[in-house]
Amino acid sequence: MKLIFALLFLGPVIANAAEDKVAVYLNFEQAYLSNDVSLFTPLLSKNYTIRQTLHIPGIGSDTVPVTKAQLLEGMKQNPKPSSLPRSKAESVKVETISSNQFCANSQTLDQVVVAGKNYEEKELRKACFKHENNRYEAISHTIDVYYREL
Repeated sequence: MKLIFALLFLGPVIANAAEDKVAVYLNFEQAYLSNDVSLFTPLLSKNYTIRQTLHIPGIGSDTVPVTKAQLLEGMKQNPKPSSLPRSKAESVKVETISSNQFCANSQTLDQVVVAGKNYEEKELRKACFKHENNRYEAISHTIDVYYREL
């Protein structure tokens, strides 16, 4: 009986914690894709890193690590919001690392034209966060982009 009460009480608490983490990720992604440095910078930890890998069929993969300073400077140079699709809450999967750290994974699909050919562009996005300074700050961010000819 105690187990049933514990599940009834803790179930919604655990679900709300996961939903809050999804909201943290979606807010982070929106700020990143907005290219607005003033929105994005406060969400980053001191040692934030980002890495993007392009996977091109028949050619291979290329990974580009970018420092926090390089990313922010690039955003300043091109403050126009990205046209990339945004993740939907239902596509975000939260992975708990510890009591104050988690990672969120999402996937988006789009169609693009490259050199006159139609491709499906699939992005696998992952951002990891740590609770510091009374809020979650992004510590790492990876984006894997896959192309498939249509």
